Amino acid sequence: MTITEPTPIDTSILDGIKIIDTDSHFTEPPDLWTGRGPASWAGRLPQQRTVDGKTHWFLDDQPWASIGGNTLRRGGEKVLGEWVMQPFEAMDPSCWSVKERLALMDAIGVWAQVLYPNGIGFSSNHIFAIDDLEQRTVVLQTLNDFYVDIQNESSDRLLPQAMIPLWDMEFTVKEMTRLVDRGIRGFTLTDRPELLGLPELDHSYYDPMWDIFNETKSVVNFHIGSGNTRAEVEARRALQLSGNPTGEIPKVANPSWSSFGPMRQLAVTAIQGYMSNARIITNLVFSDLFDRFENLKVVSAESGIGWIPFLLESFEWQLDEMVVAPSEAHNKRRPREYFDDHIFVMFWFERHGPQHSIEAIGAGNVLVETDIPHPTCLYPGAREHFADVLAGLDAHTVRRVLQDNAAEIYKLDV
Repeated sequence: MTITEPTPIDTSILDGIKIIDTDSHFTEPPDLWTGRGPASWAGRLPQQRTVDGKTHWFLDDQPWASIGGNTLRRGGEKVLGEWVMQPFEAMDPSCWSVKERLALMDAIGVWAQVLYPNGIGFSSNHIFAIDDLEQRTVVLQTLNDFYVDIQNESSDRLLPQAMIPLWDMEFTVKEMTRLVDRGIRGFTLTDRPELLGLPELDHSYYDPMWDIFNETKSVVNFHIGSGNTRAEVEARRALQLSGNPTGEIPKVANPSWSSFGPMRQLAVTAIQGYMSNARIITNLVFSDLFDRFENLKVVSAESGIGWIPFLLESFEWQLDEMVVAPSEAHNKRRPREYFDDHIFVMFWFERHGPQHSIEAIGAGNVLVETDIPHPTCLYPGAREHFADVLAGLDAHTVRRVLQDNAAEIYKLDV
């Protein structure tokens, strides 16, 4: 049998472009809290422990969080079919080391990365579950200070999106102001605060937060899964592990059927998760937030783009068919106009979306990501993949998608 070598991909369309990856994850290192937190809190901050070959985060001697999605094994090998590389020492240092992450980026041709948390969730929901308010505050601020240090150590090539303490709006304003003054470019927040007992995001309670976003032009980031509460995550994990042997109605819907094995369950859950941000995007463009806060820039992270043209058409059709009462027709502009001026979506593994959807979405609203080091991340061939799926598009569009859109909203000098 003759094995045919794959045809080399021409990457010349990327010449002169600095690729900005707008969604990757930085795994929390073992000494994040114990090495940085106040000495007076020794023993009360999260710490890593490895038990029976499995590493977890513990808080007050109780399991608190996983170490997150990591599929890069020490030595740089990507392991398929896995979600969490165990124990911590087995994962490649590029998952959690600034120096090693920069080296990996250089190797795959990525100039900058926007970073999200990993094991502790994609918003402050997991931290909100800490009952002791003072302890919660120390955990959150130590994490945010760590993010500032990452950005500084990387000379602004790594851009962590900080956590917001939504449970206290006065604290939120102070923390956002403090971090913006220290160079943070954006924040990640839950799209479903009502599950935490807080108001929905268009409530006046959040106006001081939206004012800070509006005035500083910091980026509002909604990563898929950011609305999951700690209780919801743990309930879903229990369903996946047990297969619901009692037959009781579960407290949280499992995205996959319980008869599936762990790999199939992970695939089914991930596929549905990509489009979960349809809820936040739709509510935003039907609200009056963009009328009241005209500088808001919202990023929908890890959500893909192939389904976005259908969503955009749905906005216009449903508005005209359903919103006919003068009391509800209060927006100054059309949903599509709000999307065009305020919302950004991104792709990584897709081929059909980049080839056929960018024109319908608008080149000025599309970003790219690698999702390193999560399962299905673009590794190691990110540069080649982008060159392949963007082939045939005009140079302006390619540069917009790979570099200029992200550079503008995250304030990067390229």
